[in-house]
Amino acid sequence: MAQPFPHQRLRQLLVIHRAPWYAFNSGHLHLPSATDLPTAFPQVEAPHFHYGDRLRWIPHGNATDWGLVIGRFYSYAPHRRRWQWCYLIWLDLASPSAAWVRADIAWEDDLDPFDEEPIR
Repeated sequence: MAQPFPHQRLRQLLVIHRAPWYAFNSGHLHLPSATDLPTAFPQVEAPHFHYGDRLRWIPHGNATDWGLVIGRFYSYAPHRRRWQWCYLIWLDLASPSAAWVRADIAWEDDLDPFDEEPIR
């Protein structure tokens, strides 16, 4: 009898699907030596999104997740080789990954505003 596909594994595949360059580029596996906080901090670019904004991951295919911004932090983005905003997203119950995870993080440039009403 076939075993159901584990949700954890599916989530990992979705992450790789969204950012395959990140998972397969060995240069992204280690932080570079120069990750000091920007000298101008906290005078850095303002975040694009605010608490309560409804966002979705930029789709790379048919399925994508969406939810509300419940947090954010400024961090070094190894794939961009610079500092940028990262968001904590509370997933909508109808979002595909909400079956196994309630919140996820995403870099600012991986997100888009999402104006559609929740599907219940």
